[in-house]
Amino acid sequence: MTTVNRRQVLGAGLAAGALSALPAPALRAQGKPEKLVYIGDNQGGWKRALVEEVAPAFEKETGIKVEFTLLPTDPWRARLKAELGARSSAVDVAQWSVQMAGWMAPHVLDHEEVLAKIKARDPGFDWDDFLGGSKRAASYDGKLCGIPYRITTGILHYQKALLEQAGFARAPGTFAEFLKAALAVNAPPERYAVGIMGKQGSGSYTSFASWLYSAGGQLCDFRTGEIFINQPKAVEALQFYADLMAKHRVVPPEATTWEYDEIIGGGQRDRYAMAQTFAPYGTLINDPASSKTAGRWAWDVVPGHTDREQSRTWIDGHFLSVPRYTKNADWAIEFIRMACSKEWLRRSAERANAPPRGSVLRDADLAAKLGWTPVAAQAIETGIPTPAHPAWDTLDMPLRAGVSAALLGQKTAKEALDEVASDWRRGLRRAGIGR
Repeated sequence: MTTVNRRQVLGAGLAAGALSALPAPALRAQGKPEKLVYIGDNQGGWKRALVEEVAPAFEKETGIKVEFTLLPTDPWRARLKAELGARSSAVDVAQWSVQMAGWMAPHVLDHEEVLAKIKARDPGFDWDDFLGGSKRAASYDGKLCGIPYRITTGILHYQKALLEQAGFARAPGTFAEFLKAALAVNAPPERYAVGIMGKQGSGSYTSFASWLYSAGGQLCDFRTGEIFINQPKAVEALQFYADLMAKHRVVPPEATTWEYDEIIGGGQRDRYAMAQTFAPYGTLINDPASSKTAGRWAWDVVPGHTDREQSRTWIDGHFLSVPRYTKNADWAIEFIRMACSKEWLRRSAERANAPPRGSVLRDADLAAKLGWTPVAAQAIETGIPTPAHPAWDTLDMPLRAGVSAALLGQKTAKEALDEVASDWRRGLRRAGIGR
């Protein structure tokens, strides 16, 4: 607790100094509210710096409290849909993820204009420092909808010594190498080879997507309604992924209940030797204060299908936006400017965030401390953003069921994905896409 308080004091001083150095901003002319209302999700600890350090520093400088309403994933999305759909002025800062962009876009300011205000107040904000993948993910249909705060991507986490002892001098670069390494290091029931988020839930897509994209598979075309999810490359990807559990039994059996917290806990308890999962989870899995495997982990890009150069992963993340209906837009912009500054994003990285700034992820001192950050920067360059079209929420549900059925061995990948494709055709037609 002493460490946290000390960080809060130091952070408040840092932020106050940065704000005081700015010319008297035009926002001072806007009436000052007692508080800003922030609506976001409560999954994971990556918002600790935002909640415990940035917000108190912002309040100390401005006198405005930031009130956080943090909800589980589905209720968070439902709350924002309800508030923004009603054009409520009760939300000042909206946190959203990539797949929400399609329905969020009409309800938020044009953030090119927001960015122009930030640049005018803070010439050192440096928009060019944000990774290109983070900017693509923050945009929908040509509109910048938010300022990136967290960009997540899938990378390979692996216990280096275990692989070396099994004869693998480096991380597996192809599907075949991955399976060979998995079979070699599998040691049930104490430790299995591969950790996955096998629960039929919101983590299903990210656990499967890297295998899909690295195999050359695709989802669908939201413009034409053409469906690719049950084509051969996608089927091969899902069969490989599902076979890790159903056929080769290199996955902990309890992984069918695992999602975000569980994949972290499994790594900390030494339940697996490798996992394709969120890059910043490396901080928590490798944390000496809470992990029995601390110091054993290394990171690389996910395996390609038959060549390392085919490695492709997903990009997701969280963005901070100013709703069109807030009465406190200028103060919300100031909070976002502060939260997304180089200084605060650098600090957030040490508290489990995955900052979107290249200078932070490639920082030599941070890379030496955390390990995974330069790998994440590399993966983001070629990664594929989670679908942002509003219809994706409808399509995601049958995909979860299909992936789960294959993992449990209830259906072959072809059977599961054919059923997914059939559901998708109906869903896309209902959304007015395709025939």
